[in-house]
Amino acid sequence: MYLKYLIVCCLMASATSFAQPLKRVANKGIAVEKLTEARRKELNITENRGVCVLKVIPGFTAEALKIKENDILIRINNTVIESVNDVLQPSLRLREGDDVSFTVIRENKEKTLKGKAVANPREDAGDLDLEYGSFPFMSGQISTMYLQTATPGKKPAILFIPGLSCFSLDNMWDQHVYRKLFYGLANKGYLIMRAEKPGMGDSYNTPACEDIDFQTEVNSFRAALAALKKHPDVDTNNIIIIGHSLGAMEAPFVAEGNHVRGMIVMGLTVKPWLEYLTEMLRVQNPQLGIDYLQNERDMKLYETLLYELLVNKKKPLDIVSTNPEYDRILRRDMNYEGTNSFLTRDISFSQTLNDQDIAAIWAKTDCKVLSAWGETDIQVINDFSHREVVKLINTYHPGNATFLELTDTDHNFLMIPTIEESYQRNVDGSLGSLFPTHFNQQMVEEFHQWIQSVIVQ
Repeated sequence: MYLKYLIVCCLMASATSFAQPLKRVANKGIAVEKLTEARRKELNITENRGVCVLKVIPGFTAEALKIKENDILIRINNTVIESVNDVLQPSLRLREGDDVSFTVIRENKEKTLKGKAVANPREDAGDLDLEYGSFPFMSGQISTMYLQTATPGKKPAILFIPGLSCFSLDNMWDQHVYRKLFYGLANKGYLIMRAEKPGMGDSYNTPACEDIDFQTEVNSFRAALAALKKHPDVDTNNIIIIGHSLGAMEAPFVAEGNHVRGMIVMGLTVKPWLEYLTEMLRVQNPQLGIDYLQNERDMKLYETLLYELLVNKKKPLDIVSTNPEYDRILRRDMNYEGTNSFLTRDISFSQTLNDQDIAAIWAKTDCKVLSAWGETDIQVINDFSHREVVKLINTYHPGNATFLELTDTDHNFLMIPTIEESYQRNVDGSLGSLFPTHFNQQMVEEFHQWIQSVIVQ
């Protein structure tokens, strides 16, 4: 089987203030595959090293260096390439304008091609103003994007906190639901701040997103909030945090002590992480095609496995060695790939998330809160957590929290009429096809109306 990857690697440069954009990440612009015996015969070559260039992406570094399809890539700069993963090494991350050399085998001859690394394009914001910036975090800088209309004067501002996965918020597909949310709210008159997670986008010299724990991620967004307050176009009396999925769980920790005007949270759980994962597995797996009785047997395994991982702080590699069945269910359910990663992040993230007193942080939340539940959201399973957040806040801060039911809306802001269809589309992988046509535009209006009701005019 050929291993095919689109390689987009980068290294970023530093900046000193929130308004200064970081040096743009560079894109190698190649898709490569493992060099197999069959591929060598097809290309009539004797080389047994490197990887085969499957495709050269127009407009990027490989094209600028005149790399060709079917070249055998054996070295980038001084790094020997022996596998597809070698092309992704952190030491080979490039930034705009870096000197770079690709050494290839072409027609059975070694050839070194030199040039400059080509940056990823900036996002086209159309009629809106998009400003790139950065703020200091730990020993580096985190990249930011500020989106607003060209109307002069200070504006109510929104800090967006995304879900669990590590990916860049910059220059997203124009049909991505996050981008539709950003642009929809910016056109309502808000300044929207996107702050990358550490290590993502143009961010420089920060820990990798995949390696950090829960508190480090929270601290990065607290630093983002501090930077947002310094932006000259921000009305600091009217800052709203929007948290989605895991970001909704992080939102109250980010807001604590920071005097934000309000929060909109969607796709969260108010339960301890271990309890939530247990419930999720029990409810979701049979709906996603796993035999019901098999799932019940697997839940007995999870009783011990999750406790060992999240409470006793065991590493996946250590606990898997005690029972091969743990390996099976972790690979099936938790994106396990034989490392200490769990749900695509280092296990320390889930361990430190499980340590948090989620109910207590909501009880301390003293700003206005809109708890938005999507009726067909299979990730939160039901409306319990969203209603419980409202009860918690209003018990200690009466009248501060409001529940909003988003009819026929799933975890991804998509209009899906039934929970059964949501499950089916997760099984068959067709959710992405709905992004261009099924985004809940009314949700943007609902969020806008609520924000207008709580901000200081």
